[in-house]
Amino acid sequence: MNPRNWTRLTVAFAASISLIGCGGSSSARPSTTATVGAAGATLKAGQATLTIPANALSAATQVTLREAEPQHQGRVERVEVEPHGLALSQPAHVAVRVDDNNAKVKMHDDNDDLTSVEIEDRNHGEYKTDMSQLGDVEVELEHGAACSTACATGEECDDGVCKADTEDAGAKTCDPLCDTGQECDDGICKTHTEVETEHGGTGGTCSPSCASGMECDTTSGICKPSGKTP
Repeated sequence: MNPRNWTRLTVAFAASISLIGCGGSSSARPSTTATVGAAGATLKAGQATLTIPANALSAATQVTLREAEPQHQGRVERVEVEPHGLALSQPAHVAVRVDDNNAKVKMHDDNDDLTSVEIEDRNHGEYKTDMSQLGDVEVELEHGAACSTACATGEECDDGVCKADTEDAGAKTCDPLCDTGQECDDGICKTHTEVETEHGGTGGTCSPSCASGMECDTTSGICKPSGKTP
């Protein structure tokens, strides 16, 4: 082979290896863009769902929802919503599906402050928070206590206690996401207290229980940062 051609081939090969090392071969994360007007809209991207209610925006706006690489250690998911910082007249709801059944969920905002967290759909392991302006959310999992004995068929470990397994892959989801203080129960939005009672729980508690640094607002069933007024 001509020495000049050999040199070109070597350089090209090195460049391709460099791209792979820098993540050039990694697949893009899920992203959705839509124009949201007065009617509001629900956007989905991977494990994330965003509902912007009607009349939350003063004008039709192109909104993007995407999954992204977490920027803080220990986080399992990051969700970005643009245009970043755009204020809403009514809060939007952002839900993220979590694969770990035996975990307590925390969510952090743009400033890395804890935000309120509530269950959106226990059948599908979705948790949600509200945002008064479009921005980013990172999800952190705090693993619950293991169950001392294996749970029986039809049960799952929930922070050290075996409870009825409510997960049902065939259950309907809710579109749009349910309002604050409500969760989706097989396609129907109900208050947290109502769903807890139906599943053998006690109304006025947060189920699943709150992570460290969070406390339960028993009037709404929402986990809120400790010391933060409802």
